[in-house]
Amino acid sequence: MTFRYSIKWAYIELIVALGMTVAVYSELKPGLWGWLLFAPLLVFMVFMGVRKVSYSLTVDGDLITIGGLKPAQYSVSKISALNVWEAKGGRIAVVAFNDGRRFNFPSRLDGFDDLVALLRSKSNLP
Repeated sequence: MTFRYSIKWAYIELIVALGMTVAVYSELKPGLWGWLLFAPLLVFMVFMGVRKVSYSLTVDGDLITIGGLKPAQYSVSKISALNVWEAKGGRIAVVAFNDGRRFNFPSRLDGFDDLVALLRSKSNLP
C-alpha cells in the first residue's frame, strides 16, 4: 500500500508562493534588495510543495520504501517501536528499528491511522 500527502495541499502551497510573488512584484516593484530578502521564503515554499508532491511511503510485504527527495528503505520485521505523539501541527508517528535507525511521518499523510495499524500488525507490536 502506498501513502502520500494530499496533493491539494501541495498545490495550494505552490499557488500561494506564486501569488506572493505576483503580489510583491505588482504592488511594491521591489529592487534587488527586496527580491534578495523575499527569495528565501519563495524558495522554501516551492521546496516544501515539491517535497510533498514527490513524497510517498510504500509498505510492500516486509519492505518499507520512502520515496521522495531522499529515498530510503527499511524492513518491517526490524521495527522495535512505533509511537504516535501529539504535536502542534497534529500527530506524528515515530518508527524505531533494532539497529537504532528511525524515521517519522506526520498525520497529514492520507490514511495515517491505517498506516500505523498496518505497521503495528506487520511488526507484531501492541
